[in-house]
Amino acid sequence: MSNIISSKPSRLELLPNEILFEIFKYVKPIDLHRFVGCNQRFNNIISDVKLSVDIQYPEEEEEDEEDFNYLKRFHPNQFIRLELRCRWGAFNLHLFTELRSLKIDCNYLSENQFNQVLTANLPDLQRFSIDNVPNYYGKELLITILDSERFPSLTLCQFSGEFYYMLELNEHYTSPNSKIRTLILNRWDGSSLCSLLNLLPNLRRFETNFLESISKSLKFNMHYITLENLRITLNDPSNDLEKILSCMPNLKYLRVKGKIPDGSVLECFEKMAKTVGTYSSNLQKFDCELYFHAWIGQVDILVIQKLHPLFKMIECHFGKLINQCYATDLTEYPIFNEYAYVERMTHNTTLYSGVMGGYDSDNDYNNYDDNDYNNYDDNDYNSNNGWTDYGLGYRGNYKANYGSSPWSGNND
Repeated sequence: MSNIISSKPSRLELLPNEILFEIFKYVKPIDLHRFVGCNQRFNNIISDVKLSVDIQYPEEEEEDEEDFNYLKRFHPNQFIRLELRCRWGAFNLHLFTELRSLKIDCNYLSENQFNQVLTANLPDLQRFSIDNVPNYYGKELLITILDSERFPSLTLCQFSGEFYYMLELNEHYTSPNSKIRTLILNRWDGSSLCSLLNLLPNLRRFETNFLESISKSLKFNMHYITLENLRITLNDPSNDLEKILSCMPNLKYLRVKGKIPDGSVLECFEKMAKTVGTYSSNLQKFDCELYFHAWIGQVDILVIQKLHPLFKMIECHFGKLINQCYATDLTEYPIFNEYAYVERMTHNTTLYSGVMGGYDSDNDYNNYDDNDYNNYDDNDYNSNNGWTDYGLGYRGNYKANYGSSPWSGNND
């Protein structure tokens, strides 16, 4: 009797192939592999399932490559998304020819595996994110990724990471890539901006960090009319912005991060308002995150908000000591940021020193949307109360943080 019962199919096996396929699509690979080998019917269905895999270890756990052996039960062509943030000796990029999204951390790649990145052909890859690129591969890697013959479907490319080295363009490389729509670079040299944009004629979104001020005018030989979304960090926002925006007439979203130079806050925003008004008539949304460290040179936030219609959401957030941040998309002063000034004690006096840190992109690249500049509310302005709500918030924060005039000398 027991033999008869055990020979009956399970309830799961009674389902038609179409339903089983839909079920298996939502099962994580680490669980799905347990169904492989049950019977030929299951094997055939599972072989058609496309897989999305994150290969990484929690910080408190030790790495053990045997934990990834279950992935060998699937065919490499089943993987369409792969995120690799730990060592996996069996990884061979040449086998994953169906990938559409790839995110890798070079800290965990062997030399042979990194060379695979330089030689692989991934015709379906659409999104590519690379962290911690080795210094000696900087120039070669960027040209490799921009090769439209090896990555013909690539539309989004991101280079970032804690250990980041400046990528460079080969001066002899002139073949444009018309597919890439979004490019995110942790750092870039302002003098090479024209050469880079010339290689990407259909770029819609660009994000980078300029470590040095742009000392002279950029010689753009064309207008980049497809560029609509720009997020940049500038060393001297009020002066550098004009040199960049002059060739980008169709921007719809602009975010500027940086430090306001010593001097007047008002003068900085007046220059930016003039630049935006002159070169960015189609701009729909403006965000900023600008830091200032001084008691003098402050200005009533109401004055700044009236300089340009897109400045009305700018607020001033106070940090410790002399730290201030003028921002549109923050609710408080960021405690950990690369522009913060900290108190350093000596025997006889207190000194203030700037702490410069690494750059961290605002969002993971998987959340980027070329059209996200449209996701904002334009009804925050109260026609009855005007700008006074923001002004009261500014004065309230000032009094709560300092209790007295900054010029009184009472900084306790």
